[in-house]
Amino acid sequence: MNPDINIETKVIENYIVKSKRERYLNFIKKPKTRKKFTDELAHFSSQLDNFEEIKTSEWDVINEKLKRIKSTQDCYVISENSEIDGKRMKIDNALTETIGMGMGTLIVFGNADLVFYEGEGPSDRWIKDLKK
Repeated sequence: MNPDINIETKVIENYIVKSKRERYLNFIKKPKTRKKFTDELAHFSSQLDNFEEIKTSEWDVINEKLKRIKSTQDCYVISENSEIDGKRMKIDNALTETIGMGMGTLIVFGNADLVFYEGEGPSDRWIKDLKK
């Protein structure tokens, strides 16, 4: 696994509450401390800055928002699930490996233009579109 520090930095700077940004940016700088960041993803919705809760079909919401992002074929995954963490994946594969699996995950679309969060609990799904 080779995390994309540039994408992860953008996510933290644009999507995480201001009071936690510096802490998380320090975590992702080193492979040894990055796990502290991913371990917190299970119960992370309170750290998200102005996300919209998804109350209907997450697939429909994500697909609708993706229409605004041109040429998005894949996404970047930040997850407590080590099988998919730090990887670029096809969107369908990333969503299938994330939704309903009970592991905190951030799926990053485009150049961090859109982020989907799946938490540990049922129906703990959030999304934010910077281009909205």
